[in-house]
This record gives sequence, C-alpha cells and structure tokens, in this order.
Amino acid sequence: IFALTIIDGRMSYLAVVLFCVVAVIKIGFSSSSVGVRRLSPPQFFIFIMPLFVFFSWCYGVIVGLLNGVEVSYVFSNFAGLSLYVLFYIFYFSVRPETSKKALFFSAICSCIFGLYAVYSSYASVGGGGDADQVGIAGFRTLYSATFLYVVPFLLVCLVCLFLQRKSGSAFKSDLKASFWFLIFGFTLVVPAMSKGFILVFILLFMLVFVAGYSSVLRTMVIGKNLFFMTFLVLLAGAALLLFTDIYNVIAFSFSSGESSNSTRSEQFGYLVSEWSFSGAGLGSSLQSGYQRDETGYGFELTYINLVNKLGVLTIPLFLSYVSVLFYGIKFFFFEGRLFTGAWILGLMAFLIPGAGNPLLLAPVFVFMHFIAIMLIITELSPQYE
Repeated sequence: IFALTIIDGRMSYLAVVLFCVVAVIKIGFSSSSVGVRRLSPPQFFIFIMPLFVFFSWCYGVIVGLLNGVEVSYVFSNFAGLSLYVLFYIFYFSVRPETSKKALFFSAICSCIFGLYAVYSSYASVGGGGDADQVGIAGFRTLYSATFLYVVPFLLVCLVCLFLQRKSGSAFKSDLKASFWFLIFGFTLVVPAMSKGFILVFILLFMLVFVAGYSSVLRTMVIGKNLFFMTFLVLLAGAALLLFTDIYNVIAFSFSSGESSNSTRSEQFGYLVSEWSFSGAGLGSSLQSGYQRDETGYGFELTYINLVNKLGVLTIPLFLSYVSVLFYGIKFFFFEGRLFTGAWILGLMAFLIPGAGNPLLLAPVFVFMHFIAIMLIITELSPQYE
C-alpha cells in the first residue's frame, strides 16, 4: 500500500484489496490470535474507535442517498472512511514491527523519488516566479504526500541527536542519526516546498526542544548534544534571516494575499454557513452553488468539509485523532517512552497538511493511523508498563 502509492495514488486501492486477501488467508491459517477480552478499558476505547468511524461513513452514505445525491459521488467522497473497518483485519494479521519495516522501506523509496525529482529538475526550481511574490511554492519541484512517510524516522533521529537516547532505536550512533536526519529532512522539505510539510518539520524541532529543556529545568543539567544542536539551529536560523529573503517568502506564503490561502478563506465561509447538526451527506454539493471542481463536493479544507458532510457524526473520527495524539504526547513528554511517543506523533503528522489538502483520508494515512493505534494498544499492555 505504501510503496504503490508512490507510483500512483489510485493503485493504493488495489493494494488495499490485495492486503485484505492476504490478511484474511493469514488469519484463517493462523493458530493463534489476540482476544479482545484481554484488552483493558483504555485499550478497548482505542480499539473500538475505528468501528465508530466506519459507522459514521455508513451514516454519511445513507444521508447522501436519501438526499438524492448521485451514487458515484456518495461512494467516492471521503471513501477513506470506509477503510476503517479494515483495522480489525490489520490488527489480527500484522505485527507493529512488520508495519515499521514496511514503512521504512517505503520511506527510503520516497527519499529516492524526491532526491531524483530535485536532481532532474534543479535548473527550474523556483521557476514559478520571485519567491516573495509566489511564496514557498515558487521553489517547488514535486509535491507528493508520500514524503510524509519519513516523519516518524525524522523525529526518532532528532530524539537520538538532541536527547542522546539511542536504546531502542536503529540509529545507534550520532553519525548514522545525522546522515538519516539530513536525508529525511531534505525529502520532507525541499522537493514539495509545502507549507504543511514545513510546519511539520518545525513542529518536530519544537517537540524535541520542549522535551529536552523540560528535562534541563528539572535536573539543571544540559546534555552536550542538546547544547550543540541548539547552537547549530540558532546559527542556521540567524544565517537564513540575515543573508536570505526567507522572512518575506514565509510571510507572503502565510498571508491572505497568497492565492491558495485566499481560496481556502473563501471556502471556509461557504462551508461553515451550511453546517448543520445532521450534515448534508456524502457527495453533496453546497446549496449556494459554490464549488471547486465538477463534482461539487471536494474542497481543500478537509476538516471543515467533513463537518459539512457528516455533521455531529464527525466526532468519532476527530475523537480517534485526539485520543491517539493524547497518548503520543503522554508517552513522549510525561512517561519517558520517547521512541514510542515519537513514532505515534510522527505517524499522525499527516493531520497538519491534511487540514488544507484533501489527503487526510488517503489509504496510506488511514493505515498510518492504524499503526499508531496498534502501537498504543501494545504500549498499554501490562508487560510494557
């Protein structure tokens, strides 16, 4: 699923079908399984949420059909919600470590894809115009949502480098962690030059800084890596501000004058004005007639659009997101389970660019959500306490 999405996003649905076939066969021939009865209440809450997300999709389908929406539009709008029922096949057929290895392989493929794209078109990078007039996107070489595969590994690298934690990580040395940090960081930021991806990159640093300096305040001791890396970050930031036009570029990119931002602002008003408790149903268009494409139901503001389509039934999906983030933050900041927390938070990084792009419910990100849920359930098991 992860690898085929790099080639063509539409192929991911074929990969999902193949996954289901293989997983069902594996479960059928497996001599052992994990019983739901063994789950504690917190585990069961996390475990059951995907089922309610699937129910919300069923609700949206019914409302859309009752409102006379074209059938093809009903089933294509937010189709990723329907995949949440597959979590239970995933849960009983795939081990978390296997998922990590699959994602790492796909992240490497994504890095190669991004590096080649930049190399093959370096002469035209920024060709869209002056950066302070077209924004960050003026430097874009290639946009691919699959560049987000690298985020969990990037955050693990930062934990190794800044917080000097190596146990439980594949990055056993600073040199190895530094190398992969550069590769993963370049892949996330440079090819796409996406505001959402850059916000993710900045947020990763903020997470590590907060964790590191919280420890400093408690112990009044700063590690040499944290001190040195902080110095390098401040030095690089100062150099960018003093010797480049990066401030104006970023300021324009997030201003209302930037074309994509003005479009999203316009969408926001139209979508919110037609919110209702019950929602309009999947595949429905706005009564005002405002639309972004010929289907009439697709908009960049995914969260706002979800509320428009499902109304109060968006709560299961949003609650599932919030609960996963809650445990990720809890593990990372309060319980010292840095790598588990880093993995969970890294896997959920798609929530940031997903706010302004229709990638939130792509199959790859639904399955990254699955992996995060699996990690939480595993971490909450008694033997991990």
